[in-house]
Amino acid sequence: MDDLLEKLIKQIEPLALDIVMLDAQDIPGLGNALQYIESMEALSEELQEQSITPLIKAMKGYIEKVILGEKTDLSPVEKSVTKLQEICRDIINGRQPQKNILPILSELGYGTGTEPTESDMDEEIEIDIEDLEDEDGNKTGEGKKEEISEETRSTFDEDDREIIADFVAESLENLDKIEIKLVDLEQDPGDLDAINDIFRPFHTVKGVSGFLNFNKINKLSHTAENLLDKTRNGQITIVGEIVDIVLETVDALKRMIENIQASLNSGQPSEGDMDTSQIISKIEYILSQAELGENKHLGEILVEKGTISQDDLSDALEAQKTVQEKKIGEILVEQNKSEPKDVLFALREQKKSAKQFVDFKTKVDTGKLDNIVDMVGELAIAQSMLRQHDNIKASTNRELDQIINQLNLIISGLQKTAMSLRMVPIKNTFQKMLRLVRDLSKKANKEVQLLMSGEDTEIDRNMVEEIYEPMVHMVRNSIDHGLESFEERSLVNKPGHGTIYLRAYHKGGDFVIEIADDGRGLNRDKILKKAISKGLIKENEKLSDGEINNLIFKPGFSTAEKITDISGRGVGMDVVKNIIVDKLRGRVEAQSNDGKGTTFFIRLPLTLAIVDGMIVKIGEEKYILPTLSIQESFRPKKSDCHTVKGKGEVIMFRNNLVPLIRLNRLFVRNGGQHASDTQPWEKLVVVVENQGRTRCLLVDELLGQEEVVIKSLGETLKDLKGIAGGAILGDGRVGLILDIAGVFDIASEGH
Repeated sequence: MDDLLEKLIKQIEPLALDIVMLDAQDIPGLGNALQYIESMEALSEELQEQSITPLIKAMKGYIEKVILGEKTDLSPVEKSVTKLQEICRDIINGRQPQKNILPILSELGYGTGTEPTESDMDEEIEIDIEDLEDEDGNKTGEGKKEEISEETRSTFDEDDREIIADFVAESLENLDKIEIKLVDLEQDPGDLDAINDIFRPFHTVKGVSGFLNFNKINKLSHTAENLLDKTRNGQITIVGEIVDIVLETVDALKRMIENIQASLNSGQPSEGDMDTSQIISKIEYILSQAELGENKHLGEILVEKGTISQDDLSDALEAQKTVQEKKIGEILVEQNKSEPKDVLFALREQKKSAKQFVDFKTKVDTGKLDNIVDMVGELAIAQSMLRQHDNIKASTNRELDQIINQLNLIISGLQKTAMSLRMVPIKNTFQKMLRLVRDLSKKANKEVQLLMSGEDTEIDRNMVEEIYEPMVHMVRNSIDHGLESFEERSLVNKPGHGTIYLRAYHKGGDFVIEIADDGRGLNRDKILKKAISKGLIKENEKLSDGEINNLIFKPGFSTAEKITDISGRGVGMDVVKNIIVDKLRGRVEAQSNDGKGTTFFIRLPLTLAIVDGMIVKIGEEKYILPTLSIQESFRPKKSDCHTVKGKGEVIMFRNNLVPLIRLNRLFVRNGGQHASDTQPWEKLVVVVENQGRTRCLLVDELLGQEEVVIKSLGETLKDLKGIAGGAILGDGRVGLILDIAGVFDIASEGH
């Protein structure tokens, strides 16, 4: 006995230290804690101390919930460890250990005599939680309740009168709260917090009533809990009928708990003879209808993952017919067909699959949403004009300055919130690629796997649909041109199956999508020959690797030797460039390593409604250059400015000669503004990049960086080359937002 206790204490001490520093996201740390608890569980069963065993089992179940992501609060585990230490100290000092562990067990969600809810979801798969024993060593779990004699009940109630009184008081208080929340929930059926606030009291009533052997209360609250779990998982919609049945359940529970309160002093607390079968039948009927929409079963997931065979599943299902109260996961573990951790991971996947159907968001008409965003944009413009008004700038009133600054903060926060309403995860677009890769790989007779990351990264919802087509073209080209056949890969010691990677992330204020493959890479020699034959470049023209790579985005360009069902007509990558660059104001570039694969980078602004730009002055006009395209700005030295015959002016930038574009000559007409042209070294140069092309833009002055609200120029001017739109600046004037690709094209055409 003493040896066992000493071993148990040695396990508790490191657990107590770890649990204080443990975080709910620390899966390895939680795994270590679970190992300690499992060792303690084995020792406690040998020790046969009835206050210790259920507490350790409850801790184990709770930690597994945290690993599954169902719980995030680790404070109940901390309390449990402290309680275990107290019990062990009592035993060591020869005192009778304190038995009031029911409140902590309730916090841990450890109930007996009931099936677990969908929320508890089989967290007890490999744990027999029905092994609690009373003081005489009798089972108190399900299947044994009806055998508990009135004498045993009476003795138990005498010992735990205070616990029962607390249960009555807390339960009545919780049921009152449920009624209030139900009224709120009927007004807003999508309020997930309200559903959880209703679910938790039922869960507590169920758990504690199970310990106290109030069977009717336990069964009714458990059935209601199942119903609520279906509602919060999105499998049942909250309607008036659901609210009515929950209210009816609350009334029945109140009456039974009040009966316990009235009979408490008799020494034999009783729930009364109330018939709850009709209410339970109503709830079970609703649940049976919801079963039609259930997702994949646990066994199916395990078979798909290769953890078990179909024969193993069939044997377990056959065994379940004789032991219906056991979950399939529990049976598989008992039969040594599956490890507990594999079942836990399958359960987590099952949960995630179910959550895909949850939609507790309020639906708003997109037109109304766009109007809100537009009005917030107008408000931001008005605030900018106010801030730059001459009277405000000249004011020395400190109180006015404070008000203006406060207004700036509020409008900035409002603008960010309004823009966030337009943001949605890229997940759905990524997931569509799974089917595409599967179908295309079969057509190409190649083995291809798709790996994704960053699916929850958010992007402007107006971009989500637009980006789908470019991604389809790029994935198609990766499968057809990039990835080798099984035989080719084997010859160069590559895995037989090719891999395509989809990644999404935010970087430097941009939304970035990477589409990569581990194939043969781009054949630059072949690309150059094709480009020369098509007249896209001159034969003696020297291009960097990046410029050669970007030739694949030229109209009609294709290196495919034959047209297939997948690609080869030279129309795909041109579409990619047009949509990403022209329509979405983004950039696309390719990087390739011979024999190792190709990666395409799509860089997009986070939203189409606002552009982060550098305001520049050219003559008397102000223009906005998107910061996405800007590399650097500087005043060139006279020695860095050159004129190349037939090429125009160039600036030496990082040991390269970069063509110079005088913006005043492109956009100022009939006013003779450029008649007073000065030398480049007397002004400023902004280096910009687009599609692998780099140019220097000559400007008079840099006025600062600012986020501006994009305004359309209307139908008449919407296709104006070199101009992407307009913005109202702080001084009330309109600044034109430059389209860098268009500016390059105008300059190259000699306009």
